[in-house]
Amino acid sequence: MNMENIFSSEIITTLNSLFSDGRCPHAVLIDGGSAEDRQMLSRLTAKRIVCGKGENSPCNECENCRKADENIHPDIITVARPDDKKFFVKSDVKNMVAEAYLTPNDALKKVYIISEIQQMNEESQNLLLKILEEPPHYTAFVLTSQNANGVIGTVLSRVVRLRLGKNNGVQFSENAVEVVKKLTSAVCSPYEYDKIQATASLDGNKKLTAEVLELMVIVLRDAVALKNGGAALAGELNKQSKEIADSNSVKNILDMCDVVCGLHRSLDNNPNYTLLSAVLCAKL
Repeated sequence: MNMENIFSSEIITTLNSLFSDGRCPHAVLIDGGSAEDRQMLSRLTAKRIVCGKGENSPCNECENCRKADENIHPDIITVARPDDKKFFVKSDVKNMVAEAYLTPNDALKKVYIISEIQQMNEESQNLLLKILEEPPHYTAFVLTSQNANGVIGTVLSRVVRLRLGKNNGVQFSENAVEVVKKLTSAVCSPYEYDKIQATASLDGNKKLTAEVLELMVIVLRDAVALKNGGAALAGELNKQSKEIADSNSVKNILDMCDVVCGLHRSLDNNPNYTLLSAVLCAKL
């Protein structure tokens, strides 16, 4: 089965661009879509890396491609959360990082597919960060995640992102989009009152708050991509990502992203929404 025929031309074009001019990405994050689609795209990406034909990969003719298709390639290693655990096991992550320094068996590069990284806690993600910052030239990583909210900002800044589906498969209300536009302008404003005014409609509104926080994460992470020479992919909010990128350093954007991600995770604990809005204003 030719997996390239399964995905949209936009996804394949983006994937092709990662391998243009003889390049090979050292770390890719695939998020959104279904778990099955993420798994299939991660396998296709890994196959392209071990094939080693650059822009012409996968050639679907070499021994590396054959082994990748049969899921028996020794240089494509999948790492996932054990079935009986809630999160990845810290020792497993440490072992993977150590083994990443071993040279490949058959291909010029070996690939670790880290499946559903949203199931990896922050401590383990920070262990992974060390190898993502300075990986051996013969090792690459393909990460998958249900959405990008489960990935810490420092890890996200070290990967090239492939999104499946529009806005990670989430449809945002016009109200949420308008709030984010106001909040983005407020973040770039020197006046604290602008932030208070922009978040006023969030008080007591759990649904709107969840939408705004999730959408704000996308805007901020697109801003990080812009700062690193990438592209903004949030459609009608690309202007807002550029505004933030032009007005802030990468560190400031990542700090804001971590704040928003933390607040988004706190929604499951039924927080005081008035207090949450106040924290959002104070931290951005």
